[in-house]
Amino acid sequence: MNMITPKRYTLCPEDNTFVLLLLILFSLGTYYFRWLVRVSRLFNDNPATNILLVIFTAGIWGFYLNLRYMEKSEKLNRRESGWYTLFLGFIFPLPILIVQNNINEYFVSLN
Repeated sequence: MNMITPKRYTLCPEDNTFVLLLLILFSLGTYYFRWLVRVSRLFNDNPATNILLVIFTAGIWGFYLNLRYMEKSEKLNRRESGWYTLFLGFIFPLPILIVQNNINEYFVSLN
């Protein structure tokens, strides 16, 4: 069963992990919401619900989403997510960069 919809996601320049890191740092974390919309659509989640939950739970839902998307993105590339993903989830930009790297790796392997 395919858990993503590749038609709804196109790679763009900010998908480069270094550029993504700079965007998140220079926007003081607000670019995370834009990234969350794109990745939520990719994994067939409701982006509006995710953003509202991140705001109303003061970021706790964001930690959960980051861990969940790390696991889903590892499965995209047919890898097991290890025990270390729980610890990496608490270092703010790291889970986002891992998820984006896994997504990039998946779409590059399709071509």
